[in-house]
Amino acid sequence: MELRDLRAFVTLADLLHFTEAADRLHVTQSALSKQIKRLESDLGGALFSRSNAGTQLTPLGRDLLTDAHKLVNGADALAWKARASLGGNAGTLRIGFGVGTKVFVPAAISRFRAARPEVQIELNDLSSQHQIQALIEGRLDLAFCRLPAPTGWPHIPVVVARFIAIIPASWSPALTLAELASQPVSIIDHHRAPAFHAHLMNYLAGQDLRVAQIQPVQDFVSVVALAAAGIAWGIVPSSTSIDDPGVRIMPLTDPAASWLIGLMRPPGKASALVAAFWGTVEEMLGDNALATM
Repeated sequence: MELRDLRAFVTLADLLHFTEAADRLHVTQSALSKQIKRLESDLGGALFSRSNAGTQLTPLGRDLLTDAHKLVNGADALAWKARASLGGNAGTLRIGFGVGTKVFVPAAISRFRAARPEVQIELNDLSSQHQIQALIEGRLDLAFCRLPAPTGWPHIPVVVARFIAIIPASWSPALTLAELASQPVSIIDHHRAPAFHAHLMNYLAGQDLRVAQIQPVQDFVSVVALAAAGIAWGIVPSSTSIDDPGVRIMPLTDPAASWLIGLMRPPGKASALVAAFWGTVEEMLGDNALATM
């Protein structure tokens, strides 16, 4: 049983006129008749009867018409979905991101889906190291990670991030970073954000700061909470949401306290969907302007 024969059947059943059905299908009446006869042979019975009153469905034709419509419509939908997917207008895009791009990523997705509403987006909040591993294993299509990218990977610098110190508001505002080092400090656990943790420890060492006591935490919200409680100060990315009157913010402005976050993907030809999202991000960045968080 061939799809084109089923299509001939439902078209003729809808029109009940051989000439009109043949015109719609862009075939000759003879070809249409052969398709119907072939299908009738496959099914084991006549689908149409012809008389002076015109063309009519037989009982078998009426019984099979609904299911035939479903099969033809399903095949059409599958063909449309394939074309849409190949054109970057349908499918699922799996994107990794972290706290440093929590503002940029939703804006990029909103712009992308405005032009391609049929695309489904799966977001994965992961550290840079875990995003790169997911890209290698094929569990992500794109990721917003700390740069540099692995050798040979396409990437676009997107966001400049930096460290900021979160200090209890009850502590003296005159405290310097060197003086804060003698107080307990909360730092996200290495396993939760390996690249951030390593960078931060290198930064503190480069500033010749030896912190007195480190309290590991599982997320950056906890750093803010501990500072608001007056228990410890901490260092978080500049993109961290901070809306607590119990803390003060001290930006760390030297170059060693900043880093770049970029959109990246593994090497090889990008799918149409990946290429389309990549183009959206390039449009947002304009003339190589970077967002600052």
